Order: sequence, then structure tokens, then C-alpha cells
Amino acid sequence: MRAAAITGYGGLENLAVIDVPAPTPGAGEVLVEIAYSGLNRADLFIRRGLTGPGVRQPRRLPHVLGVDGAGTVAGLGPGTGPGVCIGDRVAVFPALSCGTCRHCRRGLTSRCAGYGLLGEDEWGLQRELIAIPAEKVLRIADDLPLADAAAVPGAYTTAWTMVVTNGMIRPGERLLAVGAAGGVSIAAMQIAAQAGAEIWATTRDARKAQRLADLPFVHRVFQTGEPGWSAEILDASDGEGADMVVDAVGGPSWPDSIRCLTQGGRMVICGASGGDRPDISIRELYQRNRRIIGSPFGGWNDFRDVYAFLARSGVRPIIDRILPLEQITDAHRLMEEQQHVGKLLLRCSGPVR
Repeated sequence: MRAAAITGYGGLENLAVIDVPAPTPGAGEVLVEIAYSGLNRADLFIRRGLTGPGVRQPRRLPHVLGVDGAGTVAGLGPGTGPGVCIGDRVAVFPALSCGTCRHCRRGLTSRCAGYGLLGEDEWGLQRELIAIPAEKVLRIADDLPLADAAAVPGAYTTAWTMVVTNGMIRPGERLLAVGAAGGVSIAAMQIAAQAGAEIWATTRDARKAQRLADLPFVHRVFQTGEPGWSAEILDASDGEGADMVVDAVGGPSWPDSIRCLTQGGRMVICGASGGDRPDISIRELYQRNRRIIGSPFGGWNDFRDVYAFLARSGVRPIIDRILPLEQITDAHRLMEEQQHVGKLLLRCSGPVR
């Protein structure tokens, strides 16, 4: 079968579509034919060989990428329970954990000491087939296209954890998404808007600013550039700022993101794509009762809840484009150049619907 993999660490030349043996489902496992797999910035960091605090390495090469994936159950291993059938349309829960600690038993998988992710710590979902424990797949609503389902696991589960589980958004609050064109930020804005929040967004790119302004759930867009952009946000809000700031950018944006917080506001963070060494003032935090909340990929509860939210609300992921698996290099280039708004997907195999 075909799989998108890295064969070394570094530039785009280390990406390839390779042939690997097709898996056979073992006891309690299901075989899923992956229709679509989404890209995340983690794919870039893994390919580049990023090291540092919180980065898990090394990996055995070649390494198959892909945290996101949805498809159709194509086979059942011995002893698979009655909850899943051949032909079921499913999303794959990519988290790895011990399954027995107090966090796992509560569905808070990402707090497990043995936490990891498919696509990061083990071979991921950018391939045609995967054999996986049956409890790691979730049947999706009949009216949710597989492409939409594949855009959810990384970005939307993380956003749900940020905005709802940890951030506890409330109706009437103002949410500011920093670097708002990315998948997690868009998901956070959609979720918060459904909760009754007012949505403000920032981006450095004029073209993206226009595309964000066209989204029906975004109330105001600010094109930000040099440090100090928080002054424009505060001026537009009569000094009030935002109740919640969602920041996936990291170090460079933190000083302004914090200054945009109102009294008692909270900044929820899930990444550090721009750097993980912010230069901030501690006094600007505690003297105004502000909070910083770390919020990585969520647990099974968040994964399940966000798909239920999509079914209940009719909200659908924003997908920038879908590329064939063979164009994995083009997909990475688009993400590196930040030429997309929303999710980038790869078409792997299976029914295209």
C-alpha cells in the first residue's frame, strides 16, 4: 500500500510516497481504509527534526506522517466487539496512552504519562490502510462527509479542548484568535461563535484578512504586523480587550496577546510555531488577574464531544484544498508558505465523499 513518509530529517526532499506492507488487523482491531488525512504544523516540525522541550524524538525512519484521518472499516480482527461493523464510516482517535491510569479512565488521554500521537510517536494516518484497536475509532454521522471528518481530529479536538474544556467560553464574551487563518484558530472561532461569543481575528497577511472577513462567524479582522499591535485591539474595544485570546503562534505574539486580555481574561495556548521563548512581563499577568492556560490535543471525551457538536450544530470544517497523496511535497510547501486558510487534506484512498 502507499504511505506518505519522511525518509530523513530536513527539507522537502525528505518527503516521499513509499510502498509498505498492508496491515492485517489483530485481536480486537479493525482495518480502516483511510479516505482522507489532514495536515498539521506538527508534520512540518517532525520532518524538520525539531528538538527541544516537549518534543519527542528520535523516530525510526522511514516514518509515516499524519495525525488526522477518517475512512471506512474494511476488516475486523478476531474478537472485535459488536460496536463496529465492516462498512462503518469512522474517524480515528490518534492519541496513544496507557489506558489504565486515572487520567485515561476519565477520558483525559493527553494527561497520561505515556501520552503520544499517531503520526508523531508511531506511524500515522497518511496511508491507505491502518489496523487499529476498535476502541480508537468513532462512528461519524451519516451526513458528515469523510473529508470533513478527517479535518477534525487534530485541529477541532484541540480547539474544543482550548475553548470549551479548559477555556470555558461563555455567551457574550469576546474571543480574539491570533494568527487566525490556521486550522486550530478557525476551529476555535467556529466553536466559540456557536457558544455565543463575539469573534475577533488577527493575521499579518492582507489576502488572509479578506478571506477571514468573509467568514460569517468572524465579527472583526485586524491586519497585524510589527510588535505593538495590541494597541489597535485595545483602541477598537475602548480599552476592554478580549475575555479570551487563543494563541497558537507562541513567543513572538505573547506580549501583545497578553496585553489584549481584559481584567481576569485568559490566554489559551496550544503551540509555539513562532518560537517557545516569550519575553513577557509577569506583572502584566498577576496585577490584572490574567491567566495562561496550556491546552494541547484533548482526550477521548473532547474527541467524542466535538463530533457530537458538529452533528448537532451543522458546523463544518473550513477546508482550503484537498490534494492527492502523491502531492505530499506540495502540501508541505503550502503549509510552510502559509498560503492556506483552514485545513489542508490529502486524499489517500477509499470512497471520495
